[in-house]
Amino acid sequence: MEPFDEKDIATLAADDVSTADTTSPSTTDEIKEHPRYTRYLVIASCFTIQGLSCGVVHSWGVQQEYLANNVYKDEPKKIETLSYIGTLMFFSLYLWGMPAGWIAEVWSYRNLCFIGVVIMAVGQVLASFCSEPWQLCITQGIVFGVGIGLVFGPTSTAPAGWFTKRRGLATGITVAGVGVGGLVIAPLTEFLVRTTSVAWSQRITAIYILVLGTISCWFVRVPTQNTHRSFRSFNWREFKNRRFAVHAAMVFFVTAAYIVPYTYLPEFWVTHGISSQTASVLIAVANVASSVGRIVTGFSADYIGVLNSLVLSLGIACVSCLLVWPFATNIGVGVVMGLFYGFTAGGYWSVAPLAAAKLFGIEKLASNTGTFYTVSAVGAWLGNPVGNAILSGPGHGTQFLGMSIYIGVLWFSAFVMAVVNRASYSKRLIDIV
Repeated sequence: MEPFDEKDIATLAADDVSTADTTSPSTTDEIKEHPRYTRYLVIASCFTIQGLSCGVVHSWGVQQEYLANNVYKDEPKKIETLSYIGTLMFFSLYLWGMPAGWIAEVWSYRNLCFIGVVIMAVGQVLASFCSEPWQLCITQGIVFGVGIGLVFGPTSTAPAGWFTKRRGLATGITVAGVGVGGLVIAPLTEFLVRTTSVAWSQRITAIYILVLGTISCWFVRVPTQNTHRSFRSFNWREFKNRRFAVHAAMVFFVTAAYIVPYTYLPEFWVTHGISSQTASVLIAVANVASSVGRIVTGFSADYIGVLNSLVLSLGIACVSCLLVWPFATNIGVGVVMGLFYGFTAGGYWSVAPLAAAKLFGIEKLASNTGTFYTVSAVGAWLGNPVGNAILSGPGHGTQFLGMSIYIGVLWFSAFVMAVVNRASYSKRLIDIV
């Protein structure tokens, strides 16, 4: 179950807890009271739940394509309704971030994740009995989306509390589950849809989510649960803190930008003469690069600093959209685009929660990260529709220049926000922060 070999474990096991400026002594003591392998089980379980939840989101396109081209082939309005389901799942993932973070901190990471897993399985079962797209919007989009929202934040942040010196690597491995889940579940869903049906693929998905998710939930925990906090202790004045507001704005810009290239790059490549099969391979390259980027960026954060890694990731993602995307009209440059964007955009997800821990403390990481996710839900809802509106403008349907500029500006805005917070922490460029 553990994704490490002995050498990796030896590296992660470094107990230099004195190097962290955001871990309280009580938390450090709690870590020491648990067996060392506990932290690796936490990583493995969170990795698995991230893969199960987000992997299904990434594989929805397989079911959508089959329904659009076979079941609702001559019904354009129903096909249009299908297009909202992916957005609903993505939106719900972020919308429930703040309540999920607070429930996890005040009540239980494990129990909340178990509830989320059950809701995801129920959503898939209900979806398997739907005959109309609007029904799928409710079951697959909203019900399943609520389940994702309950597990995503807690599983993204739980491993960070178990590490100090190797916190970045631990978090990077955890969130890499998103990319690995997509790589595994998408072809599995394709096989199930072609050999059985969409309905049975959803029922089988519900079964492995419930079985693997329930087992994984048992190991999701944090070193110490703060029983003195309550829901009433949330301080809305946090938004008056400049660092807090700037970090929230950064997350908003990234969320609005992140998914758009994955959605429209295949269409961009096809309009420039690249086959749809090759375009899907290029997107697969981006997904693989994303998984690698999450691990490598997390690892680098342990050495060059979390805030430095965050600034670097956002900057390169911005450059890839503004300077590489417009010229990615052939396979060679397309591979470069997939590698650069996948690696750096994926790497962001490793260091964003770590930056929150650096700036605001590890004790409130789940609730703070959840708050940022909820704020950015608007960005998740606006990203693709605004991009599509730009693409519908005169000339943009073939050039995509307006869209690449739009996404590049969003990444640049996030880059500026990260630079502002980095400068507020230390103005010396050579400092490891």
